[in-house]
Amino acid sequence: MTRCPHKKGLRRILAAGIVLLAGWALATAVLAANRYQLSRPTRSAPEAGGGAFDHGFSPSDLHTLLQAGRPEGLLPNGNRVTLSLNEELQTQIFELFRRFNPLYGVFAAMEPDTGRVVALVGYRRGGESDPWLPLKAIYPAASLIKVITASAAIERGKVSPQDEISYRGGIYGISRSGLHAKDGKRTPSMTLEEAIARSANAVFGKVAVNHVGGPVLEEYLTKFGFGQAIPFDLPVEPSRGEVPRDEYELARTGAGFGEVYVSPLHMAMIMSAIASGGAMPRPVLIDRIEDRDGTPLYESSPMKWRDTVLPETANAVVRMMVKTVEMGTSHRTFGNPERTPLLSDMDVAGKTGSLSGWTPNVHFEWFAGVAPVGSPRLALAALVVNDGRWKIKGSYVGKEAFNTYFGYPSSMPPVYAKARGSRKWTRPHRTAGKGEPTVKAKPKKAGKGTKARKARKRHPAKTAEKGAGKPLAGNGSIARAGG
Repeated sequence: MTRCPHKKGLRRILAAGIVLLAGWALATAVLAANRYQLSRPTRSAPEAGGGAFDHGFSPSDLHTLLQAGRPEGLLPNGNRVTLSLNEELQTQIFELFRRFNPLYGVFAAMEPDTGRVVALVGYRRGGESDPWLPLKAIYPAASLIKVITASAAIERGKVSPQDEISYRGGIYGISRSGLHAKDGKRTPSMTLEEAIARSANAVFGKVAVNHVGGPVLEEYLTKFGFGQAIPFDLPVEPSRGEVPRDEYELARTGAGFGEVYVSPLHMAMIMSAIASGGAMPRPVLIDRIEDRDGTPLYESSPMKWRDTVLPETANAVVRMMVKTVEMGTSHRTFGNPERTPLLSDMDVAGKTGSLSGWTPNVHFEWFAGVAPVGSPRLALAALVVNDGRWKIKGSYVGKEAFNTYFGYPSSMPPVYAKARGSRKWTRPHRTAGKGEPTVKAKPKKAGKGTKARKARKRHPAKTAEKGAGKPLAGNGSIARAGG
């Protein structure tokens, strides 16, 4: 008696389906196990010292002053304190977070030359101000660590920004075989400068393994202050980073997938160091304290905290980071000088970072930057923690902070679509002048979008008013890890 071939085929299909289902379940379990199992931020102050307490402050006193967002206030003992805060910047960033209402919004900004902290903003969904959030090192650094990996590679690995580095597969994945990809006609490659602008994980994983190494990466994390107590007027959690010895895990760490956590205040300090020739300033919040009669009791003075990298290394890295804004992962937000007048007058350097983590899953969207390049006046770190549908990203917060601080008009955020990678990196035959486009996008057919743009040009005020009523939010596509 022969069996029906139909039944035999159905059994094979069913068996294959079971195998696929089991594989999917295993992969899901592995991903869940490797996800950053961090607790949500508490409302308490970080457990560390703070210089302000030497002047008779209590945590609740400073918490009250920061929540108000004003640079001046009275202490319970009658003394008057003047903070370094820029009231307009502090207010505008908090209102931006309140308008788009992400799960958490965290922001820190400072003057690179003096170390004066001009903004510390912490936002919780629903409109609650939590000034401790920028001082906590519970957020995965994601691709921001590429700034440190690049610094170590240039200074110790003898890699230049224009060196071509080959890789295998897509630029956002890391494979063991790709860590030793050799140059060849069919092997793709890109420069280190392009890799930091596009946040290419495949390239940085290879750089971390072949040009930096675990001990050197660990050394440079220490140079930039990881694992160190930050001297500040408020308690700050030390940033921390674990550098594995396994080659593949080292690659992932150097590209932004590792166990590296940083506070937004510390990230603003790192941007200050990169923009200032390697000198990291000591952050300052309290400018001055006077007694009730006006007699000065304390006055701050600028002070360097530590040296990080050589001036030539810092200058190379900050110039690379300009490409992030000009044609890299922040270009969509910043646009060109015509759309963002700020860019007509100064170069802005930046680095993005995105990663999924916590439980239930959320998306960390970072932007750290500094401007103007060459004569830095503001360094900042912006973090937006989104859940479900994206609201805004860190790049938009950073752009609006620069606009506010330097007196330029505000803008609307881009709509985040599912598709990515439509903008192609081009290597111009000559160095493009200020304001000239170095990236070409494919022309789009005229349609509803074209009509809408024409309408906006005809009635800009009406369009802006209409858009102000509700936040622009795009599709809730999954964040690219480490990018």
